Amino acid sequence: MAVPDILPTTWVGATAKQIARAVRRGDASATQVVADHLEHAARVDAELAAFRTVRGGEAITEAEKVDEQEELADLPLAGVPVAVKENTPVAGLPTWNGSAAMRTPVAEADHEVVRRLRGAGAVILGVTRMPELGLWALTDDDTGVTRNPWDLSRTPGGSSGGAAAAVAAGLVPMAHGNDGLGSIRIPAACCGLVGLKPGRGVVPCQLGADDWFGLTEHGMLTGTVADAVVGFSVLAGRRPDRLVPPPRLRVGVSLRSPVRGVSPDAPNRDAVAAAGR
Repeated sequence: MAVPDILPTTWVGATAKQIARAVRRGDASATQVVADHLEHAARVDAELAAFRTVRGGEAITEAEKVDEQEELADLPLAGVPVAVKENTPVAGLPTWNGSAAMRTPVAEADHEVVRRLRGAGAVILGVTRMPELGLWALTDDDTGVTRNPWDLSRTPGGSSGGAAAAVAAGLVPMAHGNDGLGSIRIPAACCGLVGLKPGRGVVPCQLGADDWFGLTEHGMLTGTVADAVVGFSVLAGRRPDRLVPPPRLRVGVSLRSPVRGVSPDAPNRDAVAAAGR
């Protein structure tokens, strides 16, 4: 006898793929999923400071519009709450850039990556904090210090630190970030997440005059590889590939420091060896 699916009492902690599948099947509504995450954020984020701002009523309205769509089958992120880094324009909000001095006026239109997320059925829950101009590998300013959900005495890294903290704390199952010199990869490492910086030109960048010397790319922070595949595919305008087990892999490991005169200490060497194994 087939065992019926047991639906969760809250969608907080579910993966993006689980949420989208449930919404497409009618097992969950986007409105309920978003409401669950807004309630969780209201309880948790005062201590974490992952979000610059949360779009409470606006996010519920967007979720209701997702539920009203007659055809959900083609929406890979149907009803999935997503956060956007605060240096990327979201219609109706200022673009903070981690700096009161560099905050730009309310955006009239979404950045292309935000437009693609919405087009895939995602609901923008809010925008996440970053350090001033994205220059630091930590996330704080005079209005708040973003904390690492695993240990509140530690940083989630930067500059996509708010995004990483939001995913690690279950405020959203996936978050947009961008990366010039490690701004996705550092927070992913600090918070135990999958952080993907795509290759150059795969995802439209359009951040500043020269995309920070051509180094910056948009990507995703997620809790699983499968969610990273879906998120990347949406940002790149592709259909997600089916995950298949890879053949036997060889892993290259190096302990050489890129900084002259600096070498890793014993705990770091042990951690790299364990990860390599």
